[in-house]
Amino acid sequence: MPTRALLIGGSGRIGRMVLKVWRDGDGPSHYDPAQYRAAVPEMRDSDLIWDALNGSDPLSAWMQRHGLLSGLVVLAGVTPSTGFDLDANVEIASAYLAAARRLGIARVLLASSSAVYGIGQGAPLNEDDPCHPNSFYGAYKLMMEDVASGYRKEGLEVCCLRIGNVVGADALPLGAHLDQLGEPLEIDCFEDGHGPLRSYLGPVSLAGILSQLAHHPARLPFLLNVAAPQPVHMDALADAAGLPWSAVPAAGYTPQRIVLDCTRLARLVNLRADAGAAPRLISEWRAYG
Repeated sequence: MPTRALLIGGSGRIGRMVLKVWRDGDGPSHYDPAQYRAAVPEMRDSDLIWDALNGSDPLSAWMQRHGLLSGLVVLAGVTPSTGFDLDANVEIASAYLAAARRLGIARVLLASSSAVYGIGQGAPLNEDDPCHPNSFYGAYKLMMEDVASGYRKEGLEVCCLRIGNVVGADALPLGAHLDQLGEPLEIDCFEDGHGPLRSYLGPVSLAGILSQLAHHPARLPFLLNVAAPQPVHMDALADAAGLPWSAVPAAGYTPQRIVLDCTRLARLVNLRADAGAAPRLISEWRAYG
Protein backbone atom coordinates (compact mmCIF):
# COMPACT_ATOMS: atom_id res chain seq x y z
CA MET A 1 0.00 0.00 0.00
CA PRO A 2 1.21 3.56 -0.67
CA THR A 3 2.38 5.72 2.21
CA ARG A 4 1.92 9.11 0.62
CA ALA A 5 -0.36 11.79 1.98
CA LEU A 6 -1.69 14.79 0.10
CA LEU A 7 -1.52 18.05 2.03
CA ILE A 8 -4.66 20.09 1.41
CA GLY A 9 -4.20 23.85 1.73
CA GLY A 10 -0.67 24.40 0.47
CA SER A 11 -1.28 28.11 -0.10
CA GLY A 12 -2.65 28.82 3.38
CA ARG A 13 -0.49 30.35 6.05
CA ILE A 14 -0.01 27.19 8.08
CA GLY A 15 0.10 25.00 4.97
CA ARG A 16 2.97 27.04 3.52
CA MET A 17 4.99 26.72 6.71
CA VAL A 18 4.37 22.99 7.03
CA LEU A 19 5.30 22.32 3.40
CA LYS A 20 8.49 24.32 3.70
CA VAL A 21 9.54 22.25 6.71
CA TRP A 22 8.64 18.99 4.97
CA ARG A 23 10.49 19.84 1.79
CA ASP A 24 13.56 21.22 3.53
CA GLY A 25 13.92 18.01 5.52
CA ASP A 26 14.46 14.36 4.71
CA GLY A 27 11.56 12.84 6.64
CA PRO A 28 8.76 10.63 5.32
CA SER A 29 6.80 13.65 4.03
CA HIS A 30 9.65 15.13 1.98
CA TYR A 31 8.05 13.91 -1.26
CA ASP A 32 4.41 14.16 -0.20
CA PRO A 33 2.40 16.21 -2.71
CA ALA A 34 0.34 19.30 -1.96
CA GLN A 35 -2.96 20.70 -3.18
CA TYR A 36 -3.49 24.29 -4.28
CA ARG A 37 -6.56 26.09 -5.56
CA ALA A 38 -4.47 28.00 -8.12
CA ALA A 39 -0.95 27.74 -9.52
CA VAL A 40 1.89 29.16 -7.41
CA PRO A 41 5.63 29.42 -8.23
CA GLU A 42 6.71 26.92 -5.58
CA MET A 43 4.56 24.08 -6.93
CA ARG A 44 6.21 20.80 -7.82
CA ASP A 45 5.24 18.75 -10.86
CA SER A 46 3.54 16.23 -8.58
CA ASP A 47 1.39 18.85 -6.86
CA LEU A 48 -2.29 19.26 -7.63
CA ILE A 49 -4.59 22.17 -8.46
CA TRP A 50 -8.00 21.22 -7.12
CA ASP A 51 -11.00 22.59 -5.29
CA ALA A 52 -13.05 19.82 -3.70
CA LEU A 53 -16.15 22.01 -3.73
CA ASN A 54 -16.20 21.40 -7.49
CA GLY A 55 -16.08 17.62 -7.14
CA SER A 56 -13.41 14.93 -6.83
CA ASP A 57 -12.72 14.24 -10.52
CA PRO A 58 -9.43 16.24 -10.61
CA LEU A 59 -8.10 14.20 -7.69
CA SER A 60 -9.21 10.97 -9.35
CA ALA A 61 -7.39 11.93 -12.55
CA TRP A 62 -4.29 12.93 -10.55
CA MET A 63 -4.25 9.55 -8.79
CA GLN A 64 -4.44 7.76 -12.13
CA ARG A 65 -1.26 9.59 -13.20
CA HIS A 66 0.67 9.67 -9.91
CA GLY A 67 -0.60 6.68 -7.96
CA LEU A 68 -2.67 6.01 -4.88
CA LEU A 69 -2.69 8.03 -1.67
CA SER A 70 -2.70 6.75 1.88
CA GLY A 71 -4.28 9.88 3.31
CA LEU A 72 -5.27 13.54 3.18
CA VAL A 73 -3.94 16.17 5.59
CA VAL A 74 -6.67 18.81 5.41
CA LEU A 75 -5.41 22.22 6.56
CA ALA A 76 -7.74 24.20 4.29
CA GLY A 77 -10.42 26.32 5.89
CA VAL A 78 -11.58 29.78 6.89
CA THR A 79 -10.23 31.49 10.01
CA PRO A 80 -11.32 34.72 11.68
CA SER A 81 -8.31 36.43 10.11
CA THR A 82 -9.00 35.21 6.55
CA GLY A 83 -12.74 35.62 6.20
CA PHE A 84 -16.14 36.04 7.77
CA ASP A 85 -17.89 33.02 6.23
CA LEU A 86 -16.74 30.72 9.03
CA ASP A 87 -19.62 28.33 8.34
CA ALA A 88 -17.78 27.40 5.13
CA ASN A 89 -15.48 25.25 7.27
CA VAL A 90 -18.23 22.64 7.50
CA GLU A 91 -18.79 22.57 3.74
CA ILE A 92 -15.06 22.51 2.94
CA ALA A 93 -14.36 19.62 5.29
CA SER A 94 -17.39 17.71 4.03
CA ALA A 95 -16.16 17.98 0.44
CA TYR A 96 -12.73 16.54 1.24
CA LEU A 97 -14.18 13.78 3.39
CA ALA A 98 -16.57 12.81 0.60
CA ALA A 99 -13.70 12.77 -1.91
CA ALA A 100 -11.61 10.52 0.34
CA ARG A 101 -14.49 8.09 0.79
CA ARG A 102 -15.30 8.01 -2.93
CA LEU A 103 -11.69 7.40 -3.99
CA GLY A 104 -10.76 4.89 -1.31
CA ILE A 105 -8.31 7.09 0.61
CA ALA A 106 -8.18 5.45 4.01
CA ARG A 107 -7.10 8.25 6.36
CA VAL A 108 -8.01 11.93 6.73
CA LEU A 109 -6.31 14.24 9.20
CA LEU A 110 -8.75 17.10 9.60
CA ALA A 111 -7.62 20.40 11.09
CA SER A 112 -10.00 21.36 13.86
CA SER A 113 -9.17 23.80 16.64
CA SER A 114 -8.79 24.04 20.39
CA ALA A 115 -11.47 26.74 20.07
CA VAL A 116 -14.08 23.98 20.24
CA TYR A 117 -13.53 23.75 24.01
CA GLY A 118 -14.24 27.38 24.83
CA ILE A 119 -12.40 28.84 27.82
CA GLY A 120 -12.66 25.81 30.10
CA GLN A 121 -12.23 25.97 33.88
CA GLY A 122 -8.46 26.39 34.07
CA ALA A 123 -7.54 22.71 34.16
CA PRO A 124 -5.85 21.17 31.09
CA LEU A 125 -8.48 20.27 28.51
CA ASN A 126 -8.48 16.71 27.21
CA GLU A 127 -10.33 15.18 24.31
CA ASP A 128 -13.06 13.72 26.51
CA ASP A 129 -14.00 17.05 28.10
CA PRO A 130 -17.29 18.69 27.09
CA CYS A 131 -17.07 21.41 24.45
CA HIS A 132 -18.58 24.84 25.02
CA PRO A 133 -17.20 27.06 22.24
CA ASN A 134 -17.48 30.78 22.91
CA SER A 135 -16.87 31.90 19.31
CA PHE A 136 -18.47 31.26 15.94
CA TYR A 137 -15.17 29.80 14.75
CA GLY A 138 -15.16 27.23 17.53
CA ALA A 139 -18.84 26.45 17.03
CA TYR A 140 -18.42 25.74 13.31
CA LYS A 141 -15.33 23.64 13.92
CA LEU A 142 -17.37 21.59 16.37
CA MET A 143 -20.08 21.18 13.73
CA MET A 144 -17.36 20.06 11.31
CA GLU A 145 -16.27 17.41 13.82
CA ASP A 146 -19.86 16.19 14.05
CA VAL A 147 -19.96 15.71 10.28
CA ALA A 148 -16.61 13.92 10.42
CA SER A 149 -17.92 11.53 13.08
CA GLY A 150 -20.49 10.25 10.59
CA TYR A 151 -17.74 9.39 8.11
CA ARG A 152 -15.76 7.72 10.88
CA LYS A 153 -18.72 5.53 11.76
CA GLU A 154 -18.96 4.51 8.11
CA GLY A 155 -15.35 3.28 8.13
CA LEU A 156 -13.23 6.25 7.03
CA GLU A 157 -10.35 6.79 9.45
CA VAL A 158 -10.90 10.46 10.32
CA CYS A 159 -8.75 12.10 12.98
CA CYS A 160 -9.82 15.60 13.99
CA LEU A 161 -6.82 17.60 15.17
CA ARG A 162 -7.70 20.15 17.84
CA ILE A 163 -4.72 22.36 17.15
CA GLY A 164 -3.62 24.96 19.68
CA ASN A 165 -1.97 28.26 18.80
CA VAL A 166 0.67 28.15 16.05
CA VAL A 167 3.23 30.86 16.69
CA GLY A 168 3.01 33.61 14.06
CA ALA A 169 -0.36 32.38 12.79
CA ASP A 170 -2.34 32.52 16.02
CA ALA A 171 -5.48 34.50 16.64
CA LEU A 172 -3.86 36.30 19.56
CA PRO A 173 -2.24 39.72 18.97
CA LEU A 174 1.24 38.21 18.98
CA GLY A 175 0.96 36.98 15.40
CA ALA A 176 0.34 40.41 13.92
CA HIS A 177 3.16 41.96 15.96
CA LEU A 178 5.62 39.31 14.81
CA ASP A 179 4.84 40.20 11.21
CA GLN A 180 5.05 43.96 11.55
CA LEU A 181 6.48 45.84 14.48
CA GLY A 182 4.39 48.82 15.48
CA GLU A 183 3.02 50.01 18.78
CA PRO A 184 4.10 47.99 21.81
CA LEU A 185 2.09 44.85 22.31
CA GLU A 186 -0.37 45.14 25.17
CA ILE A 187 -0.53 41.99 27.28
CA ASP A 188 -3.20 41.32 29.86
CA CYS A 189 -1.30 40.57 33.05
CA PHE A 190 -2.57 38.86 36.16
CA GLU A 191 -1.70 38.88 39.85
CA ASP A 192 1.35 36.69 39.34
CA GLY A 193 2.79 39.25 36.90
CA HIS A 194 2.42 37.00 33.87
CA GLY A 195 0.17 37.19 30.86
CA PRO A 196 -2.16 34.51 29.50
CA LEU A 197 -0.91 30.92 29.57
CA ARG A 198 -1.68 29.10 26.32
CA SER A 199 -0.80 25.93 24.41
CA TYR A 200 1.45 26.65 21.43
CA LEU A 201 3.39 24.98 18.66
CA GLY A 202 6.03 26.19 16.25
CA PRO A 203 5.85 25.32 12.53
CA VAL A 204 8.67 22.76 12.74
CA SER A 205 7.00 20.86 15.56
CA LEU A 206 3.62 21.01 13.85
CA ALA A 207 5.06 19.75 10.58
CA GLY A 208 6.73 16.87 12.39
CA ILE A 209 3.53 15.92 14.16
CA LEU A 210 1.48 15.99 10.96
CA SER A 211 4.04 13.89 9.12
CA GLN A 212 4.22 11.29 11.88
CA LEU A 213 0.44 11.06 12.10
CA ALA A 214 -0.01 10.90 8.32
CA HIS A 215 2.43 7.97 8.14
CA HIS A 216 1.51 6.30 11.44
CA PRO A 217 1.22 2.52 11.03
CA ALA A 218 -1.78 2.05 13.36
CA ARG A 219 -5.31 3.42 13.40
CA LEU A 220 -5.55 6.90 14.91
CA PRO A 221 -8.11 8.13 17.44
CA PHE A 222 -10.98 10.31 16.27
CA LEU A 223 -10.01 13.32 18.43
CA LEU A 224 -6.50 14.50 19.14
CA ASN A 225 -5.20 17.62 20.88
CA VAL A 226 -2.18 19.03 19.05
CA ALA A 227 0.21 21.32 20.91
CA ALA A 228 3.50 21.23 22.77
CA PRO A 229 3.27 19.36 26.09
CA GLN A 230 4.07 22.48 28.13
CA PRO A 231 2.13 25.76 27.69
CA VAL A 232 3.82 29.15 27.50
CA HIS A 233 3.04 32.63 28.82
CA MET A 234 2.40 35.36 26.26
CA ASP A 235 4.89 37.67 27.96
CA ALA A 236 7.60 34.99 27.66
CA LEU A 237 6.91 34.73 23.93
CA ALA A 238 7.11 38.50 23.52
CA ASP A 239 10.40 38.61 25.42
CA ALA A 240 11.88 35.78 23.35
CA ALA A 241 10.91 37.60 20.16
CA GLY A 242 12.34 40.90 21.37
CA LEU A 243 8.96 42.56 21.05
CA PRO A 244 8.27 45.67 23.10
CA TRP A 245 5.23 45.16 25.27
CA SER A 246 3.35 46.79 28.08
CA ALA A 247 1.30 45.20 30.83
CA VAL A 248 -2.35 46.08 31.26
CA PRO A 249 -4.54 44.75 34.08
CA ALA A 250 -6.49 41.72 32.95
CA ALA A 251 -10.25 42.11 33.02
CA GLY A 252 -12.03 39.93 35.53
CA TYR A 253 -13.61 37.79 32.82
CA THR A 254 -10.31 37.14 31.01
CA PRO A 255 -9.04 33.60 31.67
CA GLN A 256 -5.34 33.34 32.37
CA ARG A 257 -5.03 29.62 31.72
CA ILE A 258 -6.42 27.84 28.65
CA VAL A 259 -4.21 24.83 27.98
CA LEU A 260 -4.47 21.46 26.28
CA ASP A 261 -3.73 18.05 27.73
CA CYS A 262 -1.65 16.37 25.01
CA THR A 263 -1.11 13.02 26.73
CA ARG A 264 -2.87 11.18 23.91
CA LEU A 265 -0.67 12.85 21.28
CA ALA A 266 2.50 11.98 23.20
CA ARG A 267 1.69 8.27 22.83
CA LEU A 268 1.67 8.59 19.04
CA VAL A 269 4.47 10.99 18.07
CA ASN A 270 7.95 12.06 19.07
CA LEU A 271 8.37 15.72 19.95
CA ARG A 272 11.28 17.74 21.28
CA ALA A 273 11.20 18.24 25.04
CA ASP A 274 11.57 22.00 24.54
CA ALA A 275 8.91 22.26 21.82
CA GLY A 276 6.82 24.59 23.99
CA ALA A 277 9.68 26.76 25.28
CA ALA A 278 9.44 30.38 24.19
CA PRO A 279 12.93 30.58 22.58
CA ARG A 280 12.25 27.41 20.60
CA LEU A 281 8.86 28.63 19.41
CA ILE A 282 10.28 31.93 18.22
CA SER A 283 13.28 30.28 16.50
CA GLU A 284 10.94 27.99 14.56
CA TRP A 285 8.82 30.95 13.52
CA ARG A 286 11.87 32.92 12.38
CA ALA A 287 13.07 29.98 10.31
CA TYR A 288 9.74 29.10 8.67
CA GLY A 289 7.17 31.80 9.48
